[in-house]
Amino acid sequence: MTVTEKSENLVRVCAVEELAPGNVTRVNLQPPIAVYNIEGEFYATADWCSHDKSSLADEGFIENGEIECGWHFAKFCIKTGAVTAPPAAAPLTKYEVQVVDGAVYVLVEG
Repeated sequence: MTVTEKSENLVRVCAVEELAPGNVTRVNLQPPIAVYNIEGEFYATADWCSHDKSSLADEGFIENGEIECGWHFAKFCIKTGAVTAPPAAAPLTKYEVQVVDGAVYVLVEG
């Protein structure tokens, strides 16, 4: 997904209805960010698996609040970014998400 709007450090990702529950989308920033809808709540983490830079949004699998890397099957908690299964050892960077006027935004640094 391309960045559609950026205001200071708040990046518009999509309209709420564009990201259905149980789905994830990739935001093409540097570094890329994965934004998830888990039961109507939105979360964001680094998109690249901390083990080997696989795109979690493009190649991962969501199950029980976790994202599983499609390459080597490391798992991470979507809500916290914590590693829940190896081979990854480092957690994913977590980003703040805001929903404003029906749109999903991610807060990014500088």
